[in-house]
Amino acid sequence: MHVITQICVLFLWMHTVTFVTSIDCTLEQFINSGLYDSNFDTSNLESSYIGGKQVRVGCNVGFSGFFKLICTDDGWKRSVGGVCKARSCGHPGDAQFADFHLEIGEDFVFGSKVMYTCHKGYQMVSRINFRTCLAQGWDGAVPVCEAQQCPVIRVENNVQVIGDPEEANYGNVIRFSCKLRNQILEGPAEIYCDENGQWSDTAPICKEVTCAPPKIEDGYVREEKPVYQEHEVLDFACDHHYRRSDGIPSKCTKLGTSAVWSPTPLCEPIKCKVNRLEGTTFDPPYKNLFSPGETVRVICDKKYWVSTPQEVSATPTCLNDGEWTFRPICKEVTCYDRRQSNMDYWQSSRWWSTPTLGDTREFTCSRGYKSRGGARSVTCTRDGWKPDPACQEITCDREDVPNTDIVGDNKQKYKLEEQVRYVCKDGYEGSFTRTCGENGWNKGWSERCTEIKCQVKLFQHTDIDRSTSEYKSEYKYNERVDYVCKNDYEGSFTLTCGKAGWIGNQQCTRKQCEKLDINNADLIQNEKQSYNQGDRVQYACRNDSNRRFIITCEQGVWTGVQKCEACSKPDVAHGFAVEINGTLYYSCNAGYKLSSKGWWGEATCNDGKWSNLQQCIANNRCGEVPMIPNMEVTPVRGRHQIITVTCKEGYRAQIDSLTCRGGKWDTNGKLHREICKPIQSLCKPPLKIENTVVTTSYQKEYLSGNSVTYRCRNRYTIEGDDTITCEDGQWEKKDIACTLYCNTEAKQWRVIDNKDKHMNGSVIKYSCTTGEEDEGTATCIDGKWIETVQCEASTQGQ
Repeated sequence: MHVITQICVLFLWMHTVTFVTSIDCTLEQFINSGLYDSNFDTSNLESSYIGGKQVRVGCNVGFSGFFKLICTDDGWKRSVGGVCKARSCGHPGDAQFADFHLEIGEDFVFGSKVMYTCHKGYQMVSRINFRTCLAQGWDGAVPVCEAQQCPVIRVENNVQVIGDPEEANYGNVIRFSCKLRNQILEGPAEIYCDENGQWSDTAPICKEVTCAPPKIEDGYVREEKPVYQEHEVLDFACDHHYRRSDGIPSKCTKLGTSAVWSPTPLCEPIKCKVNRLEGTTFDPPYKNLFSPGETVRVICDKKYWVSTPQEVSATPTCLNDGEWTFRPICKEVTCYDRRQSNMDYWQSSRWWSTPTLGDTREFTCSRGYKSRGGARSVTCTRDGWKPDPACQEITCDREDVPNTDIVGDNKQKYKLEEQVRYVCKDGYEGSFTRTCGENGWNKGWSERCTEIKCQVKLFQHTDIDRSTSEYKSEYKYNERVDYVCKNDYEGSFTLTCGKAGWIGNQQCTRKQCEKLDINNADLIQNEKQSYNQGDRVQYACRNDSNRRFIITCEQGVWTGVQKCEACSKPDVAHGFAVEINGTLYYSCNAGYKLSSKGWWGEATCNDGKWSNLQQCIANNRCGEVPMIPNMEVTPVRGRHQIITVTCKEGYRAQIDSLTCRGGKWDTNGKLHREICKPIQSLCKPPLKIENTVVTTSYQKEYLSGNSVTYRCRNRYTIEGDDTITCEDGQWEKKDIACTLYCNTEAKQWRVIDNKDKHMNGSVIKYSCTTGEEDEGTATCIDGKWIETVQCEASTQGQ
C-alpha cells in the first residue's frame, strides 16, 4: 500500500512537470512547412497537436502513400513514409484502327487524360474520343473507329465493273472497262475510296471509239473533221520540206482503254542520205545528209559505175520527197555468169565468181544458131557481154508469092527447118511448101497457081437475068449468074462458079395454088395439097350446108373466095350458154367458175368466131393473172399454176413467184402494189410552171432517169433548159420560166435587128416607115412595146 502511494505521487508529479513544459504543433504549421505536399488529405486533421503526438496523414483521392508526423519541441518532424503519389490506372486500352496520346499528364496515373485519334480513312463512331484516369480506374470504354464507306456507284449497262461498287471502304479500288469491243472509256479507268469517304473521281461512261483531229507539228490534217470513227484513216500532209515519218497510214485505233492514232502522225524534215561503200567517194567528202535541192558528186573506182553502167561519176540531186534523182551508190560492173539457152557450151568459173569488167568466157552455139562474126568467146564490158548476141538465130524472112495465102503459122521470120505452106487464093488452084535452110529457103520445082473458070450454062424455060448478071461465054471463080423462069413456070435461082464448076440447082416449077383453108368452111370436092392452073375446088359453109361456092386457081392465085361468118352455138365445157340477139351469155356449173372475174360472161360473134369466151375452171384452180403494177406478165407454168414474178425495168421483185392455192393467187401476204418496188426512189409529178404544159402523158410516179419536157403557151418563150430528169426521188433543179415576147410584125417600123422574137426587157432602135426621119427606141414589157416615138399609120391607098 505504501508502495502504491509512492507511485501515484510520482505520476502526478511527472504529469505536472510535463504539462507545464509541453509545446503544441498546429495544422497551419504543417501546411506551411516543407513536409507538406498538395496531394495530402488534411481534411481529417485537427487544428493542433500536443508535443510528442504522432499523426498519420492520408492522401487525397486518386493518390496513395504512407506518411507520419511527430510533434516535437522543434515543431513537426517526419517520422516515416513519403509524399503521396498519384494512383496508376494502367494501360488505357488499344482501339482498333486508332492511335492515342496523353493529352494531360505524363503517365497513366490519376488525373491523366488519353485522347484517341482514328487512322486515316476511319471515323470515330463513339460519342467520346478520350478516357480519364480516375480513382477507380479509367472512365468510359475504349473508343471505336470504323472504316469510311463510300456511296454506291451507279454505271450504265455497257460498263463492266471490277470490284464492289455498293459496299466500298477506304482504300478499296474499283476498275472499269467496256463490255463492247468497239467502245472505250470516257473517264477514269479506276477510282478509289478516299479517307473522307468520297470517291476519287466520278464513274466513267462507255462511248464509241473515236479520235479527235491531232495537232501535227510541221504538218496539217486535210479536210479536218471534228470526230473520226474507229479504223478511219487520217488524211494529213506535211509542210514544205517535211515528209511523213512513217509510210503506214495512221488509223483511229483502240489501244487499251483509250483511242489513239496509230502510228502517230508525225512529220520529219526531208533529208537525203549517202552511204559510204567500197569503190565510192563523194564530193563534198564529209557530209552524209542533204536537204532537197542539194547535190553531191559521186565518183566511182575504175571497175564501178553509177547511174548507168557507162558512167563513172555523176551528180544526183536531193528531191522534195527525200529521194535522190538516182541512187548515189557505185556498183561494180558485172555480167551474168550463165549459159544462154541458145548455147551448147559455156566456160564457167571454178570458184563461181561473178564476172567483172574485162573477164572473158568461151562458148559454142546450139543447132539453129551461129556465132556472130565467128567469135569463140565473149568479154564483159560496161554494156554487158560483147559481142551481143553471141549466138544469132538462123532465120528466113517471110516471102509473099502472088495469088497465094500462107496457111498455118504466118509470121515475119521462120527458124531453121520450119516449113511454110502456100495455098492458092480463091479463083486459083494449087499448093506447095517451102523449108527454111541454113542458106535461105529451099524451094520446090512446081510452084504454080492456075486460074479457075466456068463456061456459060443455059437451061430450058429460063433466061439469064440481064438486070443483075452480064451474059458472057466464060465466068471467073465466084462470079454469080442469076436466072429467071419463064412461060408457065415460076421461080428464080443463082449459079456460082466454084472450084469444081457451077454450084447451085435449077429451081423452076410450074405455077400452082396451095390448098386454101377458109374459116368456118369445109372443102367438099377435089381436095389435094396443091393445084395447077385452072383447077377448081368446091367449099360448103359449116353453119349453112346449103351455102356452097367454087374457087379457081389462076396464075397461082385463087379466085371466087367467099367468107362463112356465122358462129355456131359453142359447147361451154363445165358450163352453159344462152344466145340473145347475137350476144352469147354464159356461166359455169356448180364446182366451177370463170377464169375471169364475175360469175357470168358475154361473147360476140366476130368473123365466125366467138370473142371473149372464157373457160370454166375448177373452183380450186386460179383464173387470169392478177394485175400487179409494174410487173411483166408471164404464162402460167406447171400443173401447180406458178407464175414467175418479173418486174419492169427500174423495179425489183419482193417475191419470186405467185402460186395458186385453193383457187386464189398467193402473194406471200403482200399487197399487189408492194410486189414490184422501185429500185430507186420515185418522183412525184413535176411542179406546175405557169404558162407551160408537159409534153408527156401524166403519171402519178416517175422512175429515176425519166425525163419530162416543158412547152410554153402561145406568145410565150422558154427561158433556160426545157427538160428535167428524175434522179433518185428528186427532180433536177432548173430555172424554167415562160415569158411573153414581142415581135415587130404589126409595127410601122424599120428595125435593124430583124429577129422574130424579142425577150422581155429587150430594147431595139427603129425608125418609122411612114416618112418620119425621127428614130426611137422601144422596150418589150410583158409582151408589149413601150415606144418613145409614135409612128402614124400609112395613108397609102386612101
